[in-house]
Amino acid sequence: MSLDVTTEAREGVTVVTLGGELDIYTVASFRQDLEQLDPAASPVVIDLTEVTLLDSSGLGALVSLLNRARAGQGQLGLICPHRRLRRVFEITGLRRAFVFGDDLEAVRTAFAQGADAANAS
Repeated sequence: MSLDVTTEAREGVTVVTLGGELDIYTVASFRQDLEQLDPAASPVVIDLTEVTLLDSSGLGALVSLLNRARAGQGQLGLICPHRRLRRVFEITGLRRAFVFGDDLEAVRTAFAQGADAANAS
C-alpha cells in the first residue's frame, strides 16, 4: 500500500506521475503533494498509467484538484491508457468532467481543442 509521486515541468505543463495505489491509505500524502500545485498558473496533467488501485478517496482528491483548476480558469488532464481505470470514471459519472488521453500528447491536444471550442463561443 504505497503511492509514488513525482512532479516535473514539461514544456509548460506540470506532470504529476503516480505509481501504486491511490486509496484511503495514501490519499492524505497525495493531497499534501497537490497543495504545492497551482493548476491556474499552468496546466496540470496527472499520469495514472502506473496506478494499480483507485478508490473513492483517490477520486475525491482528483475532483478537488479539478475544482481548484476550474476556479482559477486552469486546466487539469489525466493520462489514463488503461480501460479498467477509465471504467471507474465512467461508473461514477466523472468521465466527462476530466480531460483524458492515453499519453501526454493526447492530453495536450484535448486541452487545445477545449481552448479552441471556448474561443469559438
